[in-house]
Amino acid sequence: PALPFPHIRLNKYEEVDEDELLASLSSEELRELERELADLDPDNNVPIGLRQKDQTAKTPTGTFDRDALLKYWEDDNKKLQEVKGERKAEQVRGPEISKLEPQLLLKKASNKEKKDKCKKENPTRIKCPQRNGQSKGSRIEVRRTETADQNLNLSGNPTVIDKALEQILGDDPTMNEVNLNNIEDISQETLLRFAEALCTNTQVHVFSLANTHADDRVAFAISKMLRENRSIKNLNIESNFVSGQGILALLAALQHNRTLVELRFHNQRHICGGKVEMEMVQLLRENTTLLKLGYQFDLPGPRMTATSILTRNQDQQRQRSSASYVKKCIFSK
Repeated sequence: PALPFPHIRLNKYEEVDEDELLASLSSEELRELERELADLDPDNNVPIGLRQKDQTAKTPTGTFDRDALLKYWEDDNKKLQEVKGERKAEQVRGPEISKLEPQLLLKKASNKEKKDKCKKENPTRIKCPQRNGQSKGSRIEVRRTETADQNLNLSGNPTVIDKALEQILGDDPTMNEVNLNNIEDISQETLLRFAEALCTNTQVHVFSLANTHADDRVAFAISKMLRENRSIKNLNIESNFVSGQGILALLAALQHNRTLVELRFHNQRHICGGKVEMEMVQLLRENTTLLKLGYQFDLPGPRMTATSILTRNQDQQRQRSSASYVKKCIFSK
């Protein structure tokens, strides 16, 4: 039979003296030949995972010492934890000093001096200094507000809780955003009061309460608020203690809400699970106005379905905007 490659002549290699050829090879060439032969004819007794070539060019430094390696890792980990602890302590101490304004420090020092003076004058009864034109109730209100200011400044959030609640209840037109993020010492009852106050408010467009230890009670109250409120467009309840039932309550409220365009509830302490995620997308199908969803699905199926739903809503929003623009142009002419 004819050879598949007739232009290649192998006859000249038939009379080659193999011993003479091997003797003419250098040590490096012999090692390379051994590696090639090992690849062509591997040892079947050696597992496949152990047949890799040794490509290490460095000379071995000694025998492997497992105990020494584990001790090195433990020591290195301890050093790393100590460094992290020091940095965290500095970060905690830093805001406590930097966030306090000079006026607040002076006010605190003045109040302490007045209190010490009152103690010296009457050691059995502490009498607080009375300001001109202020009643007892107003002094209590001022003291409570100053304490709230100090606590909120330490948390990094400048929102004054009592003042914000009053503005919401009064439907203040200058109050467009309620930011309670990172106020860890805020009570659940206070969050419930905010949710109840926003039910009838028509001015607030953004409501954020991330990292406030909000639980399912707060989620249910916000769900009720979403059914009645017609002004809030952005809601952020990330990094809290809301379970899957609370999340489902929020999404169920979207069937009665056509104003909210962004909802964020990622990073909860309770894991939702696959069953809850399937119920989430079923509830999302009923809403056509939500454009952004701040949650990362664990299952690929609900993730793809939610993406398609949001894409559908965005397309419909663009169509509504285009139709509104055309209608405006027609009536303007």
